[in-house]
Amino acid sequence: MSNSLQLSEIAIALVAKDLNPAVLNPDFLKYTGIIPTDWELANQPIYNNNLVQLVYKNGVGIIVQPNRLNVLEMIGGKAPAEIQLATVALQLIEKLSQIEYQAVGINPKAFVNFPSVEDAYNYICGKLLAPGSWQEFGGSKVNAALQLSYPLKRGTLNLAINQVNVQVGEQEITPAILFSGNLNYPLLGNTNTEKIQDLRQVIGNWQNDVKTFQDLLGEKFLPSANQGQLVSSSVFLN
Repeated sequence: MSNSLQLSEIAIALVAKDLNPAVLNPDFLKYTGIIPTDWELANQPIYNNNLVQLVYKNGVGIIVQPNRLNVLEMIGGKAPAEIQLATVALQLIEKLSQIEYQAVGINPKAFVNFPSVEDAYNYICGKLLAPGSWQEFGGSKVNAALQLSYPLKRGTLNLAINQVNVQVGEQEITPAILFSGNLNYPLLGNTNTEKIQDLRQVIGNWQNDVKTFQDLLGEKFLPSANQGQLVSSSVFLN
């Protein structure tokens, strides 16, 4: 590994019954105060009956599909106090309080660069997996990825590990290992009001969830990596 663990993206995923993407458009988001009026779209929004996708120049994005709403943010060099996705998610919940929310996920992504494609490959197939003849067939090496699930005191931490190519800012494309986390929580409560209260508490705890994700990687997968560095937003190419 040539660099430290780099946190690149965090998303808050809401699962909701009978959520209609068509109700969320740029004008509605600004009129209701969910999005500040001075935020500018980074590109043309996608807007139809089954998908709304809005990405702002500050790295915040909103993706709405039937029964699912995602608020994500590219981290870049932002300090924790500058990260705004939780504020946006809480505003959405306040303005859409009539919706029946069912579950919430806190989904961080982080990656580690490697000097070469071979080094990245060997991290999965030589370090995390036991070497053996099963890794080759028909003259080709296996393409390997891992899906792991850790039960927690509450909820579950799901972890996907994949070999990718990554581009940071204007730098050249480099091989990397991508760690995609999902801390998944079914909502507690017997009424919609109780579930919304629980939902707010989970979202308010997002920084602790990201720390849990980083602690898992630091203790079990990357004990030599420095976890403190935040980097400019990345584009995952495969």
